Order: sequence, then structure tokens, then C-alpha cells
Amino acid sequence: MWLLFATITVLLWGTSETIFKKVSTIEKHSVLKLISCNGLMLGVCALIFMFITRTEMNFDIILTYLPISLIYIASMFCTYKAMTLVKVSILSPLQNSSCAITTILCILILKQQVSVVQIIAIIAIIICMVLLSINKDEVLRIESGNKEEDEKNAKRAYMLYLKGIFFALGYWFLDGIGSFMDDYTLEADLSAEQVIIAYSFIYCFVGIITAIVLKIKERDYKFVEVNSKKNMLKWLGTLIETAGQYTYIYAFAFGDAVLASPYIAAYSVVTVILSRIFLKEKLKKKQYALISLILIAMITLSF
Repeated sequence: MWLLFATITVLLWGTSETIFKKVSTIEKHSVLKLISCNGLMLGVCALIFMFITRTEMNFDIILTYLPISLIYIASMFCTYKAMTLVKVSILSPLQNSSCAITTILCILILKQQVSVVQIIAIIAIIICMVLLSINKDEVLRIESGNKEEDEKNAKRAYMLYLKGIFFALGYWFLDGIGSFMDDYTLEADLSAEQVIIAYSFIYCFVGIITAIVLKIKERDYKFVEVNSKKNMLKWLGTLIETAGQYTYIYAFAFGDAVLASPYIAAYSVVTVILSRIFLKEKLKKKQYALISLILIAMITLSF
């Protein structure tokens, strides 16, 4: 059953990630807007879900899941920020190899078993991540005819690229820890329904605060604007993302994180394909080779 929920999550998150990348390139303060919209969407869906499932909720449950929620929300901030600086076709497989951290923690702490092949896959992921991260081919070179000015522009562009990689690695680290803690919590304390509702309420609270900050920065900003394609695109992405949150938590509830985490992380395949079709992102052959190796290694971890 976990495989069904994991597969649906792969399709949903691969699609939403492509949409969020599109939004991040056309909107000012896109990070704040995505966090606020995601939080508000999760809050509304959680209220409906809690009513339908009649899930018991109290402050102690929310408090129990608070540390994990904050880790996940921080990771989302990192990925939204990275999207403004790095191609999503590079960003997605890079940061979603966080399953390597989850697998390592599951082995060391939860004593879940893996094979020698899976250990090799973890090492391959880390090596490919390093090679993909230091790729200078992603630097935008603007030729002005002035050698000194061109060198400054190239250096400035590369620093922005490295900044994006830094935030991508922030997601990589935080999401890996969060996924491990999810599995540990589901096995020890909370039900899948309580986890998703608690996470949604906490994210909603952060989303409300972010919305207030956003309104101060852009007083004329409208959270819902039917006539605005980019506004509706953003809400569509958050709806798809939210649906993925539900299938994600059930994938973990029905299976071990050591299997579910790397399989779900392979939604990068969907992102890379969609970004090529809809965002017209182009990569070099060696970049595709590194991404392919990361994806193969992630899928290997799920067996």
C-alpha cells in the first residue's frame, strides 16, 4: 500500500515543484507568497480532513509534532529561496537526495537493514551532489567587451549560484532529518491523521504570520485574484503540493522510511521532465549524467 501512496506523491510533487519554479521567476517576494499560500491551503484542508475523519486533536499532539514541523517549514523556505537562484532541474535531484541522510539515520538509530549495494548508492549520491554543486557552467556570462567587468559579472553570478546551492543543501539536510523523525514519530506516538493535521495547523500559523509580513511589504497585494494567471497558478501549485502531503504521510505510515523516503525523492524525475517541457530548461550532457546517477542511486535505496 505504501508504494501506491508514494507513487501518487511522486507525480503530485514533481508537478507542484515545476509550478513553484515558474512562480518564483515571475513574482516579487515569491518566497513569502509561496509560504503564506501553502500555509493557508494546508490549514483549510486540515480542518476539512479533521471533520471528515473525526481525528482527535489536542494541544499536546500539536506540541509533540512542533519540532518536526518547524524543520520541514525551514526546509521549504530553503527550497523556495533556492528556486530563485538555480534551475529546478538541477535543484530538485540535488536537494531530494536528502533520502541518503534519512537512510543513514534509520540504519544507525532505528536499526533498519540495508544492503551493501544501498550503501554504495549513498556514497554515489554524495559524490554526484558535490560534482553537480560546483558546476561553473551554470554561471550566466554577460559579455560587455570589458574584460575586468566581465570577470566581475562572472564572479557575481557564480556567487549567486553558490548561494542557491547553499539553500538547496539546507533543504537537503533539514528534510533528511525531518523524514527520519517522521518515521520515528509515526512508529512511537502519533497516527498519520494526527501528524498531517498537526503539521498543517502549525504551517498555517506560520503562513498567517508570513501573510501579514507580505501585506506590509506589498500593501496592494491580493492573495486571491481570479483574473491573475500567476496568482491562480500559485494556488494551483499549493493545492497539488497539499494533496502530496497527505499521500506522503500515508506512504510513511504504511512503510518504512528507509524505503519510502528514497522512492518519493525520485519525484525529481517528474520535475526534470516537466521543467524541460514547460520551463525550457536545458542542461549539458554531464549534468544529465550526474542527475541520472543520483536518481538511479535514490531508486536503488528503495529496494
